[in-house]
Amino acid sequence: MTNLSPSAQIAVIEERFHGLTLALIDGSPELVQASSAVLQNLAVELVRLMNSAGGVRRAEWAGLMPRVKVLAHGLAVFRENLLRRAAYVDRALELVVPATREKSTYSGAGAYGAPIRQSGALKMMSA
Repeated sequence: MTNLSPSAQIAVIEERFHGLTLALIDGSPELVQASSAVLQNLAVELVRLMNSAGGVRRAEWAGLMPRVKVLAHGLAVFRENLLRRAAYVDRALELVVPATREKSTYSGAGAYGAPIRQSGALKMMSA
């Protein structure tokens, strides 16, 4: 990727990001994972190249910053949608495979805890 122009590098990242969003829409977890790894590597390489750009190339990079900002916003939206998808899958799994009810440390406790147990011979009186 180092031999591409900055515009071409960002175009490759935009293309991979578009593929990642399509993978999420299709619901393919393997494809989402693979595309995410490739996109992460491309983004790390882009940041490295932007930091090492000389004074001549900085002007060229400055013209591309609006595209980088659009990508950053798109990644934030993608992350939100990924979290929504994960919550949806968790809910679906709860319906299909109900969780086993294990005794908790404070068994029998309601929202505010269990009542105190009585000890000894004196019993609570009720009217």
